[in-house]
Amino acid sequence: MENIQKSSEIVETCEKVSKISIYLLAFLLPILFLPWTANVLDFNKQALLIVLVFVSLFAWMLKILISGKANFSLSLVHIPLAALFLVYTASTIFSLWRYGSFWGWPQVNSESLLSLLGLVLFYFLVINIFEKKEIFYLIVSLVTSAFLAMLYGLLQLFGKFLIPIDFTKAVSFNTIGGVNSLAVFAAILLPLVIIFLIIGKGKYLRVFSIAAIVLLAVLLLFINFQVAWWLVIVGSALVIAFGTQRRDVFDNRWLVLPMFFLALALLFSFFRFQIPGTPDRPIEVFLTHRASFDIAWNTLKQDPVIGSGPGTFIYNFSKYKDIAFNQGSFWNLRFDWASSKMMTMLATTGVLGILSFFALLGFFIFYGIKFLFTKKQEEGQGPYWTLGLGIFISFLTVSVAYFLYQSSLSLDFVWFLLMASFVSLFSPVRKEVLLKPSSLVTLGITFAFTLIFIFGLGTLILEGQRYVGAASYLKGMKDWQEEESIKTMEHFEDAARVSPGVDLYWRELSQIYLQNINEISARTDLSEAEVTRQVQILINNAVNSAKTAVEINPKNVVNWSARGSVYQNLIGMVGGTKEWAVESYEKASELEPINPFFPTQIGIVLLREASLLIADEEKEEQNELLVEAENQFNKAIEMKSDYAPAHFQLAMVYQAQGKGAEMITQLEKARTFAPYDVGLAFQLGLVYFQSQDYEKARAEFERAILLNPDYANALYFLGLTYDELGEKQLAIKTFEKILDANPDHSLVIAILNNLRAGEKALKGIVEEEPPVVPIEEED
Repeated sequence: MENIQKSSEIVETCEKVSKISIYLLAFLLPILFLPWTANVLDFNKQALLIVLVFVSLFAWMLKILISGKANFSLSLVHIPLAALFLVYTASTIFSLWRYGSFWGWPQVNSESLLSLLGLVLFYFLVINIFEKKEIFYLIVSLVTSAFLAMLYGLLQLFGKFLIPIDFTKAVSFNTIGGVNSLAVFAAILLPLVIIFLIIGKGKYLRVFSIAAIVLLAVLLLFINFQVAWWLVIVGSALVIAFGTQRRDVFDNRWLVLPMFFLALALLFSFFRFQIPGTPDRPIEVFLTHRASFDIAWNTLKQDPVIGSGPGTFIYNFSKYKDIAFNQGSFWNLRFDWASSKMMTMLATTGVLGILSFFALLGFFIFYGIKFLFTKKQEEGQGPYWTLGLGIFISFLTVSVAYFLYQSSLSLDFVWFLLMASFVSLFSPVRKEVLLKPSSLVTLGITFAFTLIFIFGLGTLILEGQRYVGAASYLKGMKDWQEEESIKTMEHFEDAARVSPGVDLYWRELSQIYLQNINEISARTDLSEAEVTRQVQILINNAVNSAKTAVEINPKNVVNWSARGSVYQNLIGMVGGTKEWAVESYEKASELEPINPFFPTQIGIVLLREASLLIADEEKEEQNELLVEAENQFNKAIEMKSDYAPAHFQLAMVYQAQGKGAEMITQLEKARTFAPYDVGLAFQLGLVYFQSQDYEKARAEFERAILLNPDYANALYFLGLTYDELGEKQLAIKTFEKILDANPDHSLVIAILNNLRAGEKALKGIVEEEPPVVPIEEED
């Protein structure tokens, strides 16, 4: 008897743990963000989802094994949902990068197989452990969390930053995603909140519902996002349409609310204007539907059945984007999302992914209409019907949003929660299974639970390692910003050691090794032998890290670019690096064919190699390299006619070939495309100065100083130019400014003495020409 009582208590405890975990998940996920990782939102939300779902699942399985019975909810919706998961699994197996497609970070977390697994298990748990009356409290948890998320987002828009963390002090930050995502989130929940007001019997629930509706309306008005208004139209129209069809259980007097929002949404949709006094909405850049479809279509030509893999849209974008992108202001951005979730799924999961999603949507809509409009309601079930209607309409609104806009883990979570809640409310069939000691069914379920437990525990352990790695990476990034290169290197090494499958960590590690090479080489407190030893170690580490990043993820263009950068920086230090650098940039160019950065870098590599050939017998090889470099720069200019770095480097080729006039012409073209590049202004001024065209030199040096008042080299040559033009006083003032910043500079002091004596600035002085400063650009 005592054993039975203890078993009963354990069963009850397991049931509570399982349900509380789901309640916590519904409340915490929309509002959660943590400052310990670079991705403060979805990475942490994914970790929360996985941890709480597996805790709930383990408790539920333990309850079944102890109690000896299980109840399973049966529904046709399970079939297409399982098919969708299987398609994602197959797409992950054959993905361009399996690791990223499974785990997410550093790819899109919400599109990963792990996130989908967590959401499917969440759906499974909700429909099997919650009673009909408990679904209401689950929805209350979600709406309460959404209310807090939207209130916080609204305060952020007005610059009221409640949380004293640097990254939160931006009007664009909220716990859902971008500002537009917050508006979409509000539009999705509007029908559900209206239903809450209708079915609410208690005073507090009514007050909360009214406050939530007012908050939703204010948020939608202030953000004023077109897609959100379209979703409001859809949701409001569905409430009106369905409400009028079931007047027996729906009080039509409440239809005034959806009618008001429908009119408001139509007004702001057709007449686009901003209410005076509302804050400016932060600009968000995203792809057009046309561009997204073109990229998806080209991807399907290569991988029509299961696509390129979950979360890999960024690779499709790099490879298939139209050359017209190069003419825009955001030509060098890489988009990891298409214009909508559907377009993203089309490219990344292929035809099977889209068909399975449509099957799931179709089954659910059929199932919903069947139970909302064809099944006779039992007495006392009216409130559940009304709640189900709100859930059904909000679910349909999320589904429409998937065709119009991008998603996030918060939106996907709401979609699955609404689907699970509706199925749990109206599921007509529950199958009870008794676990008899000698039954094969019992053996099969026990074996399945054992496998699930092992897989779940392993997943939690690996997720913990990933989190530690992500935290170390963020610490390294902060140290890098503070120019603590040694600490940065240590944290990046920790991240790569804990999570060796993340290409990002190895790629960044290779770059910090490069930086440390320069710092060690400049140290005077070390012996020459020690400097050589440490530099050699860093060179080996930089090369190996770059190679590891490419081996982990060879489809990521950034990995090849980083590898090329490592070899490029080692030209002149390590033999044979020119060929490796060119090969790396050529591979990057294959993955991103219209990016002018890569042919430009190949040209720079060839130009640098040519500069090392100084012997007479090497002249022919040098000329060949210069011609090849010229071809690469012209290729980059063909891709993007206003690409200033290519024009500048082409001028450097002409300089090496002794073509002075062509060099000046090319530099002047580069100036047209990069009028605010201080390095280019200085270089052009230097060319004019050396050509004794002092008026033009003066204009360029003055432009450089205007862009950077403390640019010492530009000040130096500007002073010399003033001297050549006979502007002695201006020359003296310019060199005095240099002396203020460098009080003990002997050359500047000597020049000032000459100028004050009425002599030429450089009389009796051997000039040491400052180094040439090229245009530098990150890929």
